[in-house]
Amino acid sequence: MLHGVLLLTGVTGRDVLGPDGRVLGRLADLTVRLSDQAGPQVVERLVVTRRRSPTLVLPWAVVANVGSDQVVLTVGAAEVAGFEVDSLAQALASDEILLRRDVLDTQIVDVVGQRLARVADVLFVSTADGRLELLGAEVGFGAVLRRLGLGRLGLGRVIPGLGDDVVAWSDLHLTSDRGHLVQLATPRAAVHRLDAAGLAALVSRVDTDAATEILAARDPGMAAEAVRAAHPDVGERMLRAMPDATAARIVAAMAAEHAEPWRHRLALAPRLFGRRVVRSRVWPHRRHLIRGPRR
Repeated sequence: MLHGVLLLTGVTGRDVLGPDGRVLGRLADLTVRLSDQAGPQVVERLVVTRRRSPTLVLPWAVVANVGSDQVVLTVGAAEVAGFEVDSLAQALASDEILLRRDVLDTQIVDVVGQRLARVADVLFVSTADGRLELLGAEVGFGAVLRRLGLGRLGLGRVIPGLGDDVVAWSDLHLTSDRGHLVQLATPRAAVHRLDAAGLAALVSRVDTDAATEILAARDPGMAAEAVRAAHPDVGERMLRAMPDATAARIVAAMAAEHAEPWRHRLALAPRLFGRRVVRSRVWPHRRHLIRGPRR
């Protein structure tokens, strides 16, 4: 039974208390594991920051309740010492992401609505067994106003309806570095359910690095169909950015009447697209230029 919808921006920032009421730290982030297991996506762990002490990464099992302005644990200061981490990056499992760092305020692609949007908030539903189930990403301007204190809803309050400004978690592809790479490695992620047209729409909306990684994660036949379904300039950009062997496998998977024109096109000197020059393996990699190295 679902009790109410909560917001990531309303949950994070709350004090984290032990069973004796002592403040142990502040809730900085929540994690989910994008595993290939069936069933609802639930919060896996809590990231708690403390002054002059190492960060804590706590399993959801130690949460007693999530109140209106605090999170209460079943363990105290002595017990949480066993959950201290020196490096948050090393503490994460290979299929685990941070919702505030890797999702909030980042861009996503709605693979169903075929739109590029920025995440203003992340929605959860509190379940009868005390877990937080991930619903989706809120992308509407109303969420931005609410975070600025101009909306009618208070942070963390129940939302009566989800509306069109919420993209279901099962229908989105993350463009943050870690979110993108983890979803590519997760069979249940939306990117692995797309047909050629949907795949073409997705790779047309992300940067070159992400687009080539998405195509490399699919079999050459599907990648070839996606290249043909995309705008020819987009297809050329992706094929030229790939290693020659990878591009050759994709072109070889096309029917002969389509493969030969693509071989001819790629054999020509790169063409000018506006002010940007397409050059094999040196097409601008926006993700590295803007976002820095991958986590």
